[in-house]
Amino acid sequence: MARGPTEKMIAAMLVLLLVVYTQTSTVTHHVAVEVKAEPLVDWLELARSAWNYFQPGVGLSSLGLNYASISWHYLTDWDLGCYISAIVDAEALGLVDKEGTMGSDARIRKVLNFLATRPLHPSGVPYGVYDADTGEPGTTSPSNPSDAGRLLIALYRLKQHRPEFSNYIDYVVERNGMLKFAGGVPNNGFYSYYYAYGYYLWGARTRQVNDALNVLSTLRSKQVVDAYGVKLPFVEITMEPILYSIFELSLPEDFFYWANLTLQAQFNRYKATGKLTAFTEGNLAVPPYYIYEWIVDIYTGKTFTLWSPSMGHTSLTPVVFTKAAIGMHAIWENEYTSLLLNYVMKAKTPNGFYEGVDENGNIIYIMTDKTNSLIINAARYALQKAKPPSLVVQETLETFPGESVTLPVLVNHSLSLPVHLNVSSGIEGLTLSLQNSSGKTPLKTNLTITVYNMIRPGSYQVIILATSPLAKPVNRTLTVIVKPPGYTLKIKALNACGEPASNVTIVLGDFKGLTARDGTLTFRHLNGTYMLYAFLGRVQVADPTTITISSDTELTLKLKLYKVLIDAKTTKGTPAEGIILRAFVDDQFLSYAKTNSSGLAVLKNIPPGNITVKAYSSDGKIELGSWSITVRGDVDVVDPEIVVPEIGKIEA
Repeated sequence: MARGPTEKMIAAMLVLLLVVYTQTSTVTHHVAVEVKAEPLVDWLELARSAWNYFQPGVGLSSLGLNYASISWHYLTDWDLGCYISAIVDAEALGLVDKEGTMGSDARIRKVLNFLATRPLHPSGVPYGVYDADTGEPGTTSPSNPSDAGRLLIALYRLKQHRPEFSNYIDYVVERNGMLKFAGGVPNNGFYSYYYAYGYYLWGARTRQVNDALNVLSTLRSKQVVDAYGVKLPFVEITMEPILYSIFELSLPEDFFYWANLTLQAQFNRYKATGKLTAFTEGNLAVPPYYIYEWIVDIYTGKTFTLWSPSMGHTSLTPVVFTKAAIGMHAIWENEYTSLLLNYVMKAKTPNGFYEGVDENGNIIYIMTDKTNSLIINAARYALQKAKPPSLVVQETLETFPGESVTLPVLVNHSLSLPVHLNVSSGIEGLTLSLQNSSGKTPLKTNLTITVYNMIRPGSYQVIILATSPLAKPVNRTLTVIVKPPGYTLKIKALNACGEPASNVTIVLGDFKGLTARDGTLTFRHLNGTYMLYAFLGRVQVADPTTITISSDTELTLKLKLYKVLIDAKTTKGTPAEGIILRAFVDDQFLSYAKTNSSGLAVLKNIPPGNITVKAYSSDGKIELGSWSITVRGDVDVVDPEIVVPEIGKIEA
């Protein structure tokens, strides 16, 4: 969380304590209101208004640094992270051009220049607060793990979005020593989960970081509290880290389970009290100037309490904070979040949004960078989420009774969303199974379709449905064509000597296969008349044959493949032992052999025609010569002698 100025500074300046205290939150995600709302939300207009906060004369200094609030011209690293994240999403939404004095390039360079030159604390880390107008420290205290972690997430997002700045970003991360805070990350819930992710992204995998990121695996075993009928884990829970995490991180599916529960608890409070509820943290225009609204308060053991850094627990009127209301609607977009959105619309101005509206309907007339940046993040998320996931699977599949077929399925989205796949056909004798039915996008899985023998030939429909609690469902229809089973053809391919011929390609109509080592090949599901061809590589080794299959059939196929006996001698007339021989037709390799002590070798699988034989030294590295022979057929062919030079007399 962002750490702000001291209480003395607040009292003197009568402004907000811009602190984002290190808190945790646990969140669950099942749609609290099942009926999907369809409000006409102009997300670009909301984002455009929020982006206007980050303009000179409003919430941006002449140095190009953001003000934590219009009335407090300072910033923490948490605030700076908010601005960087806002630039990334504003550019994605088309709210800012790259070029120009106020383009995204210029804004990014000013921020990075500040990080590359700002004074650092004597400990080698940033100060907790900086003056946005001068760039000088606004406190003598160092920063903290939460602010550094939040800035690391924003810098990582910027690096992914604009890789041309990668080297500069790497430099400022190292120069500012932010990874030094990785050993001080607490393990107290969702706040620490969020900013620990920043250290994880930059490779700082300390025990503390790992413990904070493993919090999700421990929540189901923790003590629970009742929040208007919803059982929530006994950890700090408020909306701020939930929203940041969903908008900026690649989350496991379990995160959304807890986010849903948190939404449900707030909706249940509204049903019980009539008070719209979007609990988070934010500024007030009067003392204590900053409050935390806890959905679960681990300090009192209660739910839905208010706390401030200066006053402790307080009975002030809760606020529906603008950023929480708009952020929740961007994620869930249901009837309840639509009510929240409409309630805070009175906080909208042409130059940004005020902090919120309390439960009595009073506007909180404070404007901050955290609220307006989070609204820009929410708008980008909502516009991306509005597009349903893509579901990629082939449209038709041909198969036969008694067979199983597996095909790939891909569910993807521009966001990392939790998704669930369901497949159905309603056909007895057609079974469907998914390798993985749940996960987050991109979800790659395999669908296996088994057709039992009881299925009659015909066309059947399989419906594949992808759903997500955060996006519109999408479905595809796969047409499964079950063909008549037909008959089996077993082929036994033999060479001219009656020996098995392997690696021969048999083409039978639209079917194709390669003979095994024993010369066999089986075709199934045949019925009708086919033209049969046989090839060794590209060389045809049998005359085309018409064959009719009307029952299970066995066929012996004698091929025009011969054995060639080579007699290799040296120039002295002695046997050329250990010579490697390779046979080719054109540039296609056919066969390999090695001469024995008598200089003899047999080249197998040789088709008729002009064949090139090349001789090599026993290690295969030196070519000794090349000869052309003619194979006419019949049985074994004995070619005249080939004479190879002695290796020691080969000219270079």
